[in-house]
Amino acid sequence: MENINPWNSIPLNDYEQHMEHKDVAQAQLLNSLTYKYLKKHKPENILFLGISGGNGLEHVDTDRVKKIFGIDINQSYLNESHKRFGNKIRQLELATADIGTSTKSFIKADFIWAALIFEYVNIEGAFQFIANNCNKYINLIITIQSNNGTNSVSSTGIESVKSVKDIFKNVDGNELQNTASKFGFKLTNSEENILPNGKSFLTYEFNI
Repeated sequence: MENINPWNSIPLNDYEQHMEHKDVAQAQLLNSLTYKYLKKHKPENILFLGISGGNGLEHVDTDRVKKIFGIDINQSYLNESHKRFGNKIRQLELATADIGTSTKSFIKADFIWAALIFEYVNIEGAFQFIANNCNKYINLIITIQSNNGTNSVSSTGIESVKSVKDIFKNVDGNELQNTASKFGFKLTNSEENILPNGKSFLTYEFNI
């Protein structure tokens, strides 16, 4: 029997409530980072990896964008993204895939947003997927979580999200950069944002 990825057993409402919890506040920070980097780069062809319910899609400039592709392993998350944004963003396309193993090419993106996904996938496989889905001019934004000594999954009273701790891996920033360089990506900028529970987000900006 095939193992079911824990992400396919977590209701979107549970995940979003967990991420928005005042002691976590990750959804709010990711939203503001999405806004910041979309405004900075003004992309035309966008790939969101781990799009879940579409947090941040409201910041897309629909007058400028030609295509937006959203990938997630959970089809019900994609269904909700389509329900929320399908009528507002006519360029939006969605597909299920495990970016750690998939070699499929969906888009030639000039902007890829990969937030809090490398902790749950094979890093080299994910970079191969990115390489298969990017233009020769690309801005790749990766956000990873630094636990700073705290638990990988914060306690918010929402039990279902705890199942992902079994596949969660801390991502070392140096390893991420070294793997990126193997695939031709150069680090151009980075930032750290501290969260209420003492964790932080490390955001890396790459291009080719």
